[in-house]
Amino acid sequence: MSEANNKKVLGFGEVMLRLIPPNNKKIIQSNSFEAIYGGGEANVIASLSCFGHKTKFATKLPDNSLGDKVIRDLKGFDIDTSSVVRGEGRLGIYFSEIGHGYRSTEVIYDRKYSAISMANKEEFDIKCMLKDVSLVHMSGITPALSKELYNLVIDIAKYCKENDILVSLDSNYRAKLWSLEEAKGFLEKVLPYVDIAFLGKLDMTNILKYKDNDLDFEDSLKDLYKELFKNYPNIKYVACTKRSVHSINENSLKGYIFDGKDIYISNEYRFDILDRVGGGDAFTAGILHGVINNMDSKKTVEFGVCASALKHSIRGDINLVDEECVISLIDKGLQNIKR
Repeated sequence: MSEANNKKVLGFGEVMLRLIPPNNKKIIQSNSFEAIYGGGEANVIASLSCFGHKTKFATKLPDNSLGDKVIRDLKGFDIDTSSVVRGEGRLGIYFSEIGHGYRSTEVIYDRKYSAISMANKEEFDIKCMLKDVSLVHMSGITPALSKELYNLVIDIAKYCKENDILVSLDSNYRAKLWSLEEAKGFLEKVLPYVDIAFLGKLDMTNILKYKDNDLDFEDSLKDLYKELFKNYPNIKYVACTKRSVHSINENSLKGYIFDGKDIYISNEYRFDILDRVGGGDAFTAGILHGVINNMDSKKTVEFGVCASALKHSIRGDINLVDEECVISLIDKGLQNIKR
């Protein structure tokens, strides 16, 4: 897949404003909030830019200063914003109350009538958007926002399949956006056009309704992935992580990637958490980096999980590390350090 190096990686999805009470306060205590802009697909694309890839992003933003701020932030990562649409609607917001100790993180969404959720699919010129692109990354969040976006994501995936453009899809199921049945219907429609899928064990059993054989986690995951490849032989890779929660502030992470024949498993990394948001997107970007650069699967999954572990030490949605930083963590073998 080395030809992908000469073209851009495009992300398509919603960008939101995250508002965070300072110093781990609860919302009810706070009179001020830290503002951070990000979104699952945008986080992946910004991380790939940090790894040295040519990137592009498509979305719809409000035609006001908040939309201007998002454009400025994307351009700050050298992301091509020429396919961003501006128009009616608002920038979606969510409040992230960061937990500590035994207190879990709480999220409140305020995204109704966001510009992208009100978009018509005719506003996006798919052919123009993808003319210089070799890989597209999308997620299950976007089609859950509206019927127009549902159909647009399917249309983008079909166009990519017809024009030899790789499609990456992260399930990213959100119960607040749609039901398991609705998510299942979408996945069954889009997976025939997907090359790289990010689906965890719960995605396989709870959404796609694949039967769990009750083996240990790794053997069970391998069997589930084998079944997925039987049903969708177009898929080249499927990947996920397994998180162990020791406390709100300390987790462990392990990565998995399956190539249709074998499952490759990363070392386990235990780390303190400064900001968990974007950890999954960092893993996704790491896996895509490995695939684009033709890394072997073992190195790819190690790169992905190390990228995610590093993201947990960075405040904000985006993983602000380069390839050298990730490789350094792999080489140091910090997964063996016990706290």
